Amino acid sequence: LGSALGMDKYYAKIVFEKENLPQGKYLAISKKQIMSDLDQVLLQIEEMFTYPCFVKPCNSGSSVGVSKASTRDELVDALNIAIKYDRRILVEEFIDGQEVECAVLGNDEPIASTVGEIIPCNEFYDYEAKYSAESTSEVLIPAKLPSKTIEKIREYAVKAFKALECAGLARADFFVQKKTGKIYINELNTMPGFTQISMYPKLWEASGISYPELLDRLIELAIEKHQEKTDISRGL
Repeated sequence: LGSALGMDKYYAKIVFEKENLPQGKYLAISKKQIMSDLDQVLLQIEEMFTYPCFVKPCNSGSSVGVSKASTRDELVDALNIAIKYDRRILVEEFIDGQEVECAVLGNDEPIASTVGEIIPCNEFYDYEAKYSAESTSEVLIPAKLPSKTIEKIREYAVKAFKALECAGLARADFFVQKKTGKIYINELNTMPGFTQISMYPKLWEASGISYPELLDRLIELAIEKHQEKTDISRGL
């Protein structure tokens, strides 16, 4: 369930809303609406958001199909890109803030790592900034934030993990607004990058859990979850 909800950004946002997790304004629009009445869709978006805004497929990862739109022409282009990847897209408000991430580990009693900050080399943390060998994006662990803010982010990360009924691992992504310091959850990634240079293991290494130990813990969590399912099927 966790991965299904986490992959569909729209339904994840609905769950986060029910759990009172703070998030930016968003609007879901179907491909059918865009294809049949683009002018009305543009009006609807412009009534709800100011430029710039972000447009993304509901079901996607690694920032594939995500665009930042600063004008109506760019918005049209962004919508056309997003509908190539999904039948439903999300429009989200732009939050001028730090991009931060927190790793979560566990099953029923998950724990959260310290918080890391992404300083993207591009206008936002897009596919190229994440994966290009020439990327100059920076990672700061721990993030340059007040300790109270870091603890609140860790609390929200665990709350989001439980809300989506995740198991094993996930990475929660947030924005911290520059002017106000307010925290906004962006999304929960239930299949985060897991190479030795990926953010997820880096966060745990900074929190005192080495890469080999992290692998051991994940195997133990998987066995625990499998045993739980086996017991249920046996009626125990």
